[in-house]
Amino acid sequence: MPDTPVRDAKLAGLLNEAYAKEKELETALEAHLAATTRADYERRLKEHLKETRSHATAVSRRIKQLGGEASTVSVPGPEGLTKAAMGVQDVVGKAKAAAQTPLDAVRGSGEQEKMLRNARQEFHEEAQEIATYTVIESVATAVGDRTTADLARAIRLDEERMQKFLGELLPSLSTDMVHDEVPISEIEGGGTPRKASQRAKAKAGRS
Repeated sequence: MPDTPVRDAKLAGLLNEAYAKEKELETALEAHLAATTRADYERRLKEHLKETRSHATAVSRRIKQLGGEASTVSVPGPEGLTKAAMGVQDVVGKAKAAAQTPLDAVRGSGEQEKMLRNARQEFHEEAQEIATYTVIESVATAVGDRTTADLARAIRLDEERMQKFLGELLPSLSTDMVHDEVPISEIEGGGTPRKASQRAKAKAGRS
């Protein structure tokens, strides 16, 4: 990108970081879906997987509009790297994500713990994405790029909604894990009861 303005190169670099994360999470969400047996959680993961794919497409399009090329790793410097190098990095990035996420999906001794661990990871990843898009929106606003700012704001709101869902889900998943894996004799005072609706959702997810 020899003739790309510095402001566009800076934004393209930040967007490439966001694009790489979206592609990584696309693979992770697919793996997590395979380990999810709770109906409401599965439904929301499917919705967010569609959002994630849409985000990656929109971010990639904006990178190209700014004179860059979407890559699954950040590209240092205004001029970036050669297309050949980017191609190699794309393969490495995808392979890394593919190697990590199945392991994340099968952690734990039972299905409830698997879902709990996955939801915790997703909550963490959402926080990182929210921070990334907040920065992109702020930088774009500072340089007067309303198109990029609006895109980053819209995606950030999607990520915040997903994180809110996960934050509300974690206590319930934690309770389900306890009732599935901790002997009743070891739960003092009865502990937190498992809601009937939660049992029904889990059963519906397995059917």
